Amino acid sequence: MGWFEKEKGSDEWWIRYADQYGHIRREKVGSKSLAKKVYQKRKTEIRENRFFPERLGHRKDMLFADMSKLYLEDHSKVNKRSYVTDCYVMTRLNETFGSKALSEITTQDVERFKGHLAQSVAPATVNRHLALLSGIFNKAAAWGKTKLNPIKDIKPFKENNERVRYLTEEEELILRPQIPDQHWLKVEVAINTGLRRGEQFGLKWPEINFPTRTITIRRSKSGEMRHVRMNDRVMEIFRGLPSRLKSGWVFPSETGQTPLDANNFINRVFNPALERANISDFRWHDLRHTFPFNYGRCRPANASGADGAQDHKDDCSIQPSFSDSYPRSSQQTVRIEPASSTRTSTDEVNQSRRRG
Repeated sequence: MGWFEKEKGSDEWWIRYADQYGHIRREKVGSKSLAKKVYQKRKTEIRENRFFPERLGHRKDMLFADMSKLYLEDHSKVNKRSYVTDCYVMTRLNETFGSKALSEITTQDVERFKGHLAQSVAPATVNRHLALLSGIFNKAAAWGKTKLNPIKDIKPFKENNERVRYLTEEEELILRPQIPDQHWLKVEVAINTGLRRGEQFGLKWPEINFPTRTITIRRSKSGEMRHVRMNDRVMEIFRGLPSRLKSGWVFPSETGQTPLDANNFINRVFNPALERANISDFRWHDLRHTFPFNYGRCRPANASGADGAQDHKDDCSIQPSFSDSYPRSSQQTVRIEPASSTRTSTDEVNQSRRRG
């Protein structure tokens, strides 16, 4: 085998091969998957007479794979709340750029990556990849690892920030049988609280206050603490979760020592269920958009059913009465008033509930 782990468990893989002159060469590469790719690349270069061993000892900067690992450990993990998402995005970046030295990555390479990725994901997702790639090269330059930044001339896609999608009652009835009971509870919590994905999957039990019927988000997207009111259905779900007695996390992983990986859950459970239900153009975040419509089925004037787009500027302001349980299935009466602002958010709904 042409690749090996020099120290077992270190995740530092090397490759071993004979060049066109019969000389045995070894290179430290990085991860096992990357080692396989670099090994095949070297064999191809040797076979096509494109291998120049003298260049190996004169690399002026590091491999992208090594820089990405350094970026995650020394910067993202320490400074960014999006560390888990960065790890997920980095996997795709390493698949494309991992075996190249930083100086070998060109603007054309990035443009090609951008166009290829845009064929399978939304423009906003492509932009998140480009932003992370830019961050890596900025840090590489600041840390003296490279002098070039092939991202600086790359323009991001224009994003459609007006898109607002929600789960209709009809779609909910179709989707429900496609998701096992223990996983559907997570969907219900999202629908009935409007929590962001990271907020929901990162919940700890001390943040759930049953006597006051509130969920404490210690650090919201704005960086501030906020409180979300629980309705009867959310209270019922949380009281019945087995993790109350087994883990500090509301939605734990199998070991109970860490929170459930949201990306893994969505890709393995939620997205396949959407496909089986033939529900298109829908993301987990859209469950947050569904939250305001739980109260009296408020619909903006420009909504057009499952395929329509809800413009937040046309949202109505919902002020339910003081009985604090409004699950989606509830038939309780709410008072609908004209919007007093240009945007309705989860926080505004919570504030209106407290005023009621």
